[in-house]
Amino acid sequence: MDNDYITHAWDRCTGQYRLDVNGAPELQRLDAGNLGRLLEEQHLFVEIGSAEMTRLIKQMLRFSEDAMLPSPDCTLLLLDAGGVALHAVGTELESGRDARYSGMDAGFIWREEYVGVTGPSLCLHDMKPRMVHREEHLFRNFVEMACCAMPIWAPSGALLGVIDSTYSRSGYAKSAYVSVMPLLAQLARRIEMKYFARNYQDHVILSVNRLNDYTDHDDEALFAINENGVIVAAEFALTKGTIGDAKGGLVGANLRDVFDVSLDKMLDDHHRAEKSHSRTLLRNTGRHDGLRVFSLPDKVSFTAVVNGILRNTPHSRDEASVQVHDSLLALSGDDAVVSENIRRIHKVLNKNISILLLGETGTGKDTLARAIHRASDRRDKPFVAINCAAIPESLIESELFGYEPGSFTGASRVGKQGKVMAANGGTLFLDEIGDMPAALQGRLLRVLEEREVTPLGTIKASPVDIRVISATNKSIDDLVQQGGFRTDLLYRINDVVLSLPPLRERSDKIRLVETICQQECGVSEMEISAEAWNIFLGYSWPGNIRELRSVIRTALALSDGNAIRCEDLPERLVTGERAGGRVTTAPATTPPWSDSDALERNRILAELERHHWRVIDTAKFLKVSRNTLYRKMRLYGIMDADA
Repeated sequence: MDNDYITHAWDRCTGQYRLDVNGAPELQRLDAGNLGRLLEEQHLFVEIGSAEMTRLIKQMLRFSEDAMLPSPDCTLLLLDAGGVALHAVGTELESGRDARYSGMDAGFIWREEYVGVTGPSLCLHDMKPRMVHREEHLFRNFVEMACCAMPIWAPSGALLGVIDSTYSRSGYAKSAYVSVMPLLAQLARRIEMKYFARNYQDHVILSVNRLNDYTDHDDEALFAINENGVIVAAEFALTKGTIGDAKGGLVGANLRDVFDVSLDKMLDDHHRAEKSHSRTLLRNTGRHDGLRVFSLPDKVSFTAVVNGILRNTPHSRDEASVQVHDSLLALSGDDAVVSENIRRIHKVLNKNISILLLGETGTGKDTLARAIHRASDRRDKPFVAINCAAIPESLIESELFGYEPGSFTGASRVGKQGKVMAANGGTLFLDEIGDMPAALQGRLLRVLEEREVTPLGTIKASPVDIRVISATNKSIDDLVQQGGFRTDLLYRINDVVLSLPPLRERSDKIRLVETICQQECGVSEMEISAEAWNIFLGYSWPGNIRELRSVIRTALALSDGNAIRCEDLPERLVTGERAGGRVTTAPATTPPWSDSDALERNRILAELERHHWRVIDTAKFLKVSRNTLYRKMRLYGIMDADA
C-alpha cells in the first residue's frame, strides 16, 4: 500500500472504528420505509444520476469489448452525501448475483465505520477522487474488488454524493483501472451540470469557458441569471481559471457588471444565431472568456441554444397559452369535483380575483396554484410561494414585507425585499394561511386593500400588483368562529373557494396511479399485479397524492423491472388476510355500467375462466394487448388475488 490515503484510512478504521481486519464487514442497510423517504427527498439527484449511469455502463461495456477496460463485470453505485446507496446499475445485478452479499444495491451504507477501506468510503471521507484495489481493502470480502469513486458537488458547494464503479472480480493490476477515473469524472460533471440546470430551470443558465480551453467541461462555469440580469447562483465545481476565488462576489452582481454584455443583448444574439453561438466577453479582470447559453426557461419565446443544439420555444403568447392551458386541463383527470374546479378556474383565470384552495395535506394545492399561474397572463412574471406555517412568527413579517437597512438588530446592511414585492406583477401563493399570526393578518389585509407595501423601518409605501392564491388544510370557517382568523381578511382571499378532494374520494385513482408510474419510470405502460391494484384502490391514503407518489417511487425502486407486485408495497398498505382464489369486485367509485359495458365485462370474465386466468392467452384470444386487458380488468373491477 504505497498510497498515503490508503494508509491513513487503514489507521482510521483499525484505530478509530476498531474494525477487525480478520473479520467481516457489518453491512448496514436502511429499511424500506426510511429508504423510500430518502429516495423521495433525493428524487432529482436519483433521476439525473440514474439516467447518466445507464449511459455510462453501456459505454464502459463497449470499451471493455475493445480491451480498453479490464473487465465488463462492474457495478455503478450512486450514493448520497451520507454514504447511502441510492441507485445501482451493472452486469453484476443483471446476472442475478446476490447484491446483499456485497452491498451493491440501494439502501446499503458505505461509510468507513461499516465497510472499512473502500473506494466510496474513502471518497466520502476525503471528498476527493479515490481508487482502492484488491488487498488495499480492509476486509477480505472485498479483496477481489477494484473500486473507483468520484465526488459530486451540489450548487451550494456542499458534497451532493459519490459515484462509484466497482469491479467485483479484479484480476488486473491497479494501473489497468486508471482509464476508469476520467469516465467517472465526466459522469460526475454531467450530473452536476444537469442538477444545477434543473434547480434553476426558471432562469437563464450561462456557461462560461476560458477561450483556450473552450471544450473542457472541467473549466466550465455555470451561472443562473434571473429576468433582471442578476446572477442568482454560480455552480461550485469550477476551476480557478474560470472564476478564481470570486464565486461569492459574483452572486448578486448584474451580468453587465461582470461581462461586457447585457442579458437582453446576449439573448438577442442567440435569437439571430443560425447555429450554436458564442461570443467573446471581456471580464472586468481583463481576461477573455467564451460565453454560451446552456439552457433557457420555456418562457423565453425565441429559438434557444440548449447543449449546443437549436430548439424552438413558443414564438407567440397564443401558442404558449395553448400549452399551459392544456397542462391545466391535464390536472382535471376523470374526477368530477376536480374537473369542476378546473372549469371554474378558467372562468376567472385572468381576472383580478383571489382564490382560496382548501384540502388535506398532500392533495395537490401547491401544484394547482402553480398551474393556475402558468396558465394565466401573469405566467411571465414571478410566482412566489411562502409557507406561513414554516417561518418563525418573529420573521414572517420581514419575509412578507421586507425591511430597510438597520431596521432592527441583526438586519442586513442593505435591507431586504419582501416576498410580496418580489411577486410584483405575478402571483403570491400563501400556503397554510390558516397558520398566519393574527397580528400579521391586519398588515396583509391593508396590502390587499390598498395594493401598497410598506417595508419595516420606513413609512414610504410602494405600489404592488399581485394575484393572491391562498391555501390551508384547516377549516377556515372554524378558525374565524374561534377568533383565530380575521373575517375581513377572509373576504379578501376567498373570492373563489375550491375544495380539493382527498385521494380516497377521487374517482380517477386508476388514472392517477398510471400517470405517476409513467412519470416515475419513464415508460408508457406499467405492469401492476391485480392484488397490488386491489390495495391501491382500497387503501385510504391519509397522505393523499403525496403519499401515493412516494409509495409508487419506492415500489419501483424495490421491484424487478417495470412491474409492481404486492410485496413491493409498504407493510402499512398490505393489511389483513389475503383472500384466496379469484375475486371480482366493482369499484365503489365506478358509475353504473351501460349494457355494452356489462356485455364486455361478462365476456372478459368468461374468457379468463376459460383460459384458466392466463392473461396472456386471454389477451391473444380477445386480440388486444396484455396491458389493454389489464386496464379493462381494472375498469370493471375484475381482480385476481393469486396474481
